[in-house]
Amino acid sequence: MNLFGRNLKKDIAIIAEAGVNHEGNISTAIKMIDFASEAGADAIKFQIYNPERFVSRDNKNRFKRTKKFSLKDEDYKILKKRALKRKIGIIATPVTDDKLNLACSLGPAVKIASGDINFTPLLHKIAKKKKKIIISTGNSNIKEISKTYNYLKKENPNIDNKLIFLHCVSSYPTPISQSNIKRIEILKKRFKKLIVGYSNHCLEKEAILAACALGAKVVEVHITLSKKNKKFRDHQMSFDRTQFSDLVKSIRAINLTLSEQSYNTMKCERSEKKLMRKGLIAKNNLTKNKILNKNDVDFARPASYFSFLDKKKIIGKKIKKNIPKGYLLKKHYFF
Repeated sequence: MNLFGRNLKKDIAIIAEAGVNHEGNISTAIKMIDFASEAGADAIKFQIYNPERFVSRDNKNRFKRTKKFSLKDEDYKILKKRALKRKIGIIATPVTDDKLNLACSLGPAVKIASGDINFTPLLHKIAKKKKKIIISTGNSNIKEISKTYNYLKKENPNIDNKLIFLHCVSSYPTPISQSNIKRIEILKKRFKKLIVGYSNHCLEKEAILAACALGAKVVEVHITLSKKNKKFRDHQMSFDRTQFSDLVKSIRAINLTLSEQSYNTMKCERSEKKLMRKGLIAKNNLTKNKILNKNDVDFARPASYFSFLDKKKIIGKKIKKNIPKGYLLKKHYFF
């Protein structure tokens, strides 16, 4: 599967999760696109929703904040244009299903939030779309994840070609001791035909790097322009400019360590092989015309001329010249 120009068989796609850390300010959202692009992310993701259908009015403060942080539909045309200019992918999470078409208009994939993993009205709609589907699995057990997979498979028999599950722990922030990164291995084993990735809520980058080492092919990380004087929770669990740039470099480096699987020696080490292996040296001062016996030979690096395995081959040979103790035995020293 290819995503944001990355071949997920060998590469890792990095998504910078802007979410609503723009707090409803289009200028801030544009700056976040620039920041994500400069840091080397493959895509940036926003949350799109209808405030009236996102949260109930029972929680007045949350409803008020949700409404304040919402961008206008037309703002996403501006953001898409900016992302194109900055050569970075853009996608969105339709937190309310009435924004699915808008989310689909942005990029090659649509993200489904952990809270909607069993929300069939949205799953039914997205299964029919010609978009890749990325689903976070936070707050779900393996039975619930399997149920969602089976539902999507029934809706679209070809879903394997476009579905990605992200391991996720829905705690903000997630204690690193409860990040459960090894669940990635469980998901890979259970859903062998799918791409598996990781959506991070830990403060520490080690959880993300561990996920990459275990085979996460899509990584989603929250970003913020600044954590200073920010009251909204998501800023504090997000990576700022320096942190995110360093993280991207580390992810790319980790992916290089996973690029080859071979039982053979690596090209970069082959020149060192003879230098590291034991060769044959003179155990004593050896004189010209001497017939070499087993007590005349010892072992030391390098194996430039003879390996220690060649000892039996040279026993009984006549020496052409004097050889001082401790010096390598060379092939042209013998008749």
